[in-house]
Amino acid sequence: MSDFSSQLPSSSLSVESTKRAADAELAGALSNSRAVHSLLVEALGSIEGNRQRVDRALVRHIPHIYRELSDSLESLGMLQTRLPEIREQVRAIRSAYDSGRLKAQDLVTELEWKHAPAQDKLLRIVFTRAAPVAAREVALLRLVFALLFVFLAWQLVGAVDGAYRAYRHRLVWGDKLIS
Repeated sequence: MSDFSSQLPSSSLSVESTKRAADAELAGALSNSRAVHSLLVEALGSIEGNRQRVDRALVRHIPHIYRELSDSLESLGMLQTRLPEIREQVRAIRSAYDSGRLKAQDLVTELEWKHAPAQDKLLRIVFTRAAPVAAREVALLRLVFALLFVFLAWQLVGAVDGAYRAYRHRLVWGDKLIS
């Protein structure tokens, strides 16, 4: 019995400590369980709020979206039927714009030609192909230019030949020129 009495306090102490450990474990588990429960309640509330928003969207917004989609499809259908007509109008506008631009460019060229000095006109007619005159006039002016050039070249050759002859015969120039 002495063994039993010596074991009793130690056994009772062991049971007490086991009981305390179990109580502490149960208190921690209960606390964790309450935290998990509050998280689950919060998540369930959030899910319920989201479900209500989805239900409202299904009732309010989805029919509105379908109406807008059908209206848009109708508008697209009307635009598709009018598209060839609009393209033709754009083509006509582009054609009118291009012809107007070309006329304006022609008028500007004509005004520049009319306001150009006679010397510039003659140079353009004789030396370029971009002169806005008839081919007959171009040919005539080029012929006149060629004849004038030949005449001036002939005169220059004669003057140089005379100067060379005067130099060769040692004729006096300047103040000592025999008059």
